[in-house]
Amino acid sequence: MSAPAVASTDSLRTPLLQMLLGASVISSSAVFVRWVQIGPAASAFWRMALAALILFAVVGRPWQRGRLRDWHPDARTLGLVMLGAAFLALDLWLWHRSILYVGVGLSTLLANFQVFVLAGVGALWLGEHTSWRLWTGLVMGLLGLGLLLAPGWGGMDARFRLGVVYGLGAALAYGGFLLAFRAAQARRGRTPNEALQWWLCLGCAIMLGASVPFGGESLWPTSAHDWLILFAYAAVAQVLGWLVIGRAMPLLPAGIVGLCLLLQPLLAYVWDVLLFGKRLGAIELIGLALSLAGIFLGLARGDQPLFSARRDAA
Repeated sequence: MSAPAVASTDSLRTPLLQMLLGASVISSSAVFVRWVQIGPAASAFWRMALAALILFAVVGRPWQRGRLRDWHPDARTLGLVMLGAAFLALDLWLWHRSILYVGVGLSTLLANFQVFVLAGVGALWLGEHTSWRLWTGLVMGLLGLGLLLAPGWGGMDARFRLGVVYGLGAALAYGGFLLAFRAAQARRGRTPNEALQWWLCLGCAIMLGASVPFGGESLWPTSAHDWLILFAYAAVAQVLGWLVIGRAMPLLPAGIVGLCLLLQPLLAYVWDVLLFGKRLGAIELIGLALSLAGIFLGLARGDQPLFSARRDAA
């Protein structure tokens, strides 16, 4: 009776390694935003614009495979993708500012609170069952966030506090994106996932590009160093990370997926400490642990995995 168990374990090993790789890769996203010397909306624009170029010219190459027709989804599917692009553009606009205002680690943790946004929508509007894991996770996440912020909150300036608001706003926007894009994927038919991602990146880039002048930013990078960082940001964090995760996620149990995805905010704090001199006291470390545990409970809430039908996009 042990052979099937061994086979099952072997079948999970490759997607598990892919999930770990993908989560580790996307944890670097905020680092690129801190490194590049252009405005937050402009860096978000180039992330999506360059990713669209890579997806079409390098990954998909539909003209070589005779699938160019399949890259045109029906009107309703395309409408859902564009709705997702609007939410994602807002998410990146808010999150990039949060990164610059509060740091790599905290901004990434705040954005991961989108799991509770999805769970709330699922419970209130989609009729999904909620369990003790979700509500316990929410309480733990908020308590942990309180411990992370409380020790220095009185001494934080208005910019830092606004960054916290931006991070939580990004979580709301990202939840909207996930719902819209999941709906698009559910009805995509023969349209390949790379094509949906291409339309998503294209729509998102157009919206972000239009927002850049209103923030007083310059759209164009001024150095080869910045171009290199932006290409790496698009190729590593947007294309490679989510393509790997998208292929592995449907093959793994929800609990394992949730545990792997915790690498993103956890490693973001590691990069913050190693690269930007972030320091955490004992209370903050306890808060971080509580928040991560709460997010995990929200990700792996019983028999209704939040990401089983989605997260192969951004």
